[in-house]
Amino acid sequence: MTMARFTPQSEDEQFCRGCNICCTWAGDVLFEPRAIPVIAAYLQMDERACADAFFDLHSDRWHFRAKPNASGGCIFVTPSGCRIYPHRPRQCRSFPYEWQRREYGCMRRCRLYQALLRRSHLH
Repeated sequence: MTMARFTPQSEDEQFCRGCNICCTWAGDVLFEPRAIPVIAAYLQMDERACADAFFDLHSDRWHFRAKPNASGGCIFVTPSGCRIYPHRPRQCRSFPYEWQRREYGCMRRCRLYQALLRRSHLH
């Protein structure tokens, strides 16, 4: 699968309705250290308690990695959506505009990605 880059447009919101499919895939979700106090405040938690509950130090020893939930997806995803949506990391904000999963089966389920493909005629 070829990685494509797309430019976000206002009409894209109609395709991404927060199905959270992309949030349930196993994989690392990385946060910069400065995000921890912001997320803790948003969740009305003590910073240390937030860090202990939701994060591990990534192997690069700079970023924090969201602990996976029981199925391997992002710990911040709930049935009603992302608990930290206004403060989600760039990795989440840029999907599927700047990166995609290499497994096409994953991307086939993403309505926004399919709309972007139709718009760009990259079939």
